[in-house]
Amino acid sequence: MRRRAAIIGLLTAPLWPRAAALAQETERLPMLAILSPATPAQLQTRSHILRMLLGDLAELGYVDGQNIWFEFRFANHALERLPGLAAELVAKQPDVIYTWTSGAGRAAAGATSAIPIVVAPVNEGTMAALVSDFAQPTGNVTGLTLNSREQHQKCLQLLKEAAPSVTRVGVLLNPLNPVWDDYPGVLAGAARALSFELVRVEARSLAEIDQAFAAMADQGVDALFGLDESTLIGAVPVPKRILELIVEHRLPSVSDNADFARAGGLLGLGTDLVPIGRGAAQYIHRILQGAKTSELPVEHPAKFKLVVNLKTAEALGITIPPSVLLRADEVIE
Repeated sequence: MRRRAAIIGLLTAPLWPRAAALAQETERLPMLAILSPATPAQLQTRSHILRMLLGDLAELGYVDGQNIWFEFRFANHALERLPGLAAELVAKQPDVIYTWTSGAGRAAAGATSAIPIVVAPVNEGTMAALVSDFAQPTGNVTGLTLNSREQHQKCLQLLKEAAPSVTRVGVLLNPLNPVWDDYPGVLAGAARALSFELVRVEARSLAEIDQAFAAMADQGVDALFGLDESTLIGAVPVPKRILELIVEHRLPSVSDNADFARAGGLLGLGTDLVPIGRGAAQYIHRILQGAKTSELPVEHPAKFKLVVNLKTAEALGITIPPSVLLRADEVIE
């Protein structure tokens, strides 16, 4: 573990001062272009997918500036910047492009049909739009998906078990992200089975969060489902304000991002990103070794992590039943 931490520290130290002598080496090195929808600061977050990927690549022997060249672009959670940043990376003519999230995956695929692209993780619906055949991708894209719809149904089930008196659930999303176009409608069947009424709640940025919560209060919403949207749940300081308002409005909450519960939400059922990062690193490695994307089938997540925050439950006056606690991978006390 110390060796892994040291490697990650070297890879993520301040973006990255490289010796001038390496400048002449870059033409001989394979290039991995990384399109990040997030910020450089998230490289320091232990559970962040990009940090995991860099650590896994290091363990495969890749050292930035020695036998590979990493070219980064960060969108800082601004979806509108992704197409332009993707075009900048394509102009560098990298050997492979790596990214994650629906917006970034679509931007990368829209910028090139020739350069291999690994997208991991990404919403299953988005991957279906990018790859015609999961078993044998026919274009230049492959990667690993999130089992979103089933996962979201499980989130609603957990919320029902933890807070059975809830009846109206606000589903918070960013309408600028096309992956949420059919939400929460696609969850209507699961909601009916749980006696939930789902209310679509939109926010495009921090400036609209307070307005969104005011709208929920006006509509009698008594719980929150925060979708794992990089511009909302994943973007500091937006989650901080969301969590403040959850406490203020005394709303039981759930998200398909496990970090949401670690930060103060009630429940988080997130995809285990460790195998996602490892799988993405292996696909990048195989492409650099000459594999084609058609030889790399799209993979699905095999494990989810349930995080339960008992501190939040106590603050809300909720008793989490043993049936939920026994299934938890992590309990915040």
